[in-house]
Amino acid sequence: MAGTETDSPLQQRVEAVIRDFPFDNYGLNDVDIALHDYPDDQEWVPALARKVLAALDEAVTG
Repeated sequence: MAGTETDSPLQQRVEAVIRDFPFDNYGLNDVDIALHDYPDDQEWVPALARKVLAALDEAVTG
């Protein structure tokens, strides 16, 4: 599932990076196949992007 209209440009960029990551290079072929063959079914991508951004925000703001 792609980002929603309320997602920030930064979150959308993080989602794109997750989607473009070469998971198959690390033995995660099923993840790579799911991202490329069924992109609209991957609701975990925006959720992971939100967690990454929250961790970065916490690290920066303390």
